Amino acid sequence: MEDEQYDLPKVIPAYYCCYLLRSLGTGYKGSALYIGSTPDPARRLAQHNGLSKGGARKTANDKRRPWEMVMVVEGFTSNIAALQFEWAWQHPVATRHLSSKDSNENGKSKVNGDIENDAVVGKSQQKPKAQKKSKAQKGPEASEKGTEDDKKKKSKRKPPLRRTRHSLKAHLEDLHLLLRSTYFKGWPLTLRFFAADVSQAWRGWCDRVDGIIPDHIKAIADGNCTDIFARREERNSAVGTVQDIKVDYTPITDYVEKGALLLDDIRSTTCKVCEAQYKENDLAVVCPTAGCNSTAHLLCLSAKFLDIAKDLDRVVPLAGKCPMCAQTVQWSSMMQELSIRTRGRDMTRAMLNICERKNRKALKNIKAKAATVEKPIAAAAMEHDSPDEDGHDTDSLDDYWDKVLDSDLESGPISSPQQESKVSKGEGVIEDSELDDDGPLG
Repeated sequence: MEDEQYDLPKVIPAYYCCYLLRSLGTGYKGSALYIGSTPDPARRLAQHNGLSKGGARKTANDKRRPWEMVMVVEGFTSNIAALQFEWAWQHPVATRHLSSKDSNENGKSKVNGDIENDAVVGKSQQKPKAQKKSKAQKGPEASEKGTEDDKKKKSKRKPPLRRTRHSLKAHLEDLHLLLRSTYFKGWPLTLRFFAADVSQAWRGWCDRVDGIIPDHIKAIADGNCTDIFARREERNSAVGTVQDIKVDYTPITDYVEKGALLLDDIRSTTCKVCEAQYKENDLAVVCPTAGCNSTAHLLCLSAKFLDIAKDLDRVVPLAGKCPMCAQTVQWSSMMQELSIRTRGRDMTRAMLNICERKNRKALKNIKAKAATVEKPIAAAAMEHDSPDEDGHDTDSLDDYWDKVLDSDLESGPISSPQQESKVSKGEGVIEDSELDDDGPLG
């Protein structure tokens, strides 16, 4: 039973990123850098700086603290995907996603002055020490055996690797190579810079290098960065600081509510692509655009997006236009909502409760505003119906007492106001997990 639960597919996390830290400490000559991954950058940064429990062994030295998070690579759909990218970024020499040809392309512009600043040299470049022959290997038989062993060792010996570099420029160059690699170039990733010098160095390298990053991978100048050439979408995507990054499902709560309501009775709805009626266990996706109620089969919309993209090497689409509202929608956003709706029923229920409480609060505020508007109107009406200045009423109650009595008898008993249903105090808490990542430190 435990194995079956372990093998169940998980919900796509709300947020997961790889990050680059830079030491601001003055205890060491030169700056130290660290690469890691986390679902909560603000919490992880506090751990690295010793403000909370956790962190990594390589960042625990007080002489290197404090650390600043200069950039993040976000958009990973699982912790496994983030860990794969993290390891490749930490070990650009050993990763299978970068070939020696790619390394040589970057090496042409890095030989002069850049490798001299690197503090770590790969052990594979060190010459092996000559082993002394033991007394037992003396003689013709031992010498023949020794020559055979030497031949085997020579055949198994791997070619020497180039040195692993740990400068800021080297990490940015390796990042550029990874984003252009066959494996990672199709991922829905976004770069977010929080340090102006790092953002400027990245733009400078992108202008110099021959290779081009795919258009869907955006670079957002955030924090203290100022990018006058940034688009309006990129400026609106800025959050300000690492602590302001949204790491929960709050931004898509309304989207999840819309999907649950539209597909509550899935058999009564039709696909907007093939126009066929859904069956009981069909997987359907919902348009994330506010005000659009378009739904479609997962495979129907995927095939439509892939046909429009005309990329034969791509299996999973990146984005496409909704067949109803014609707005460009991100495939990763729809997959996140689908995973919550189909795999996380408890999570969906908790998010629906949040939406219900929010709607009740909004309705209560609307009623309160309406009441404040009605009070002056009622006061004006009472003043208009008040007695004349001479103290005599225009209409005496004694003259119409029989009519008032008849109206009271016809109206019946006065109905009491309905009591509002109580809102449950317990909120659904969505927990995220984090692995202890060990990145390179230079």
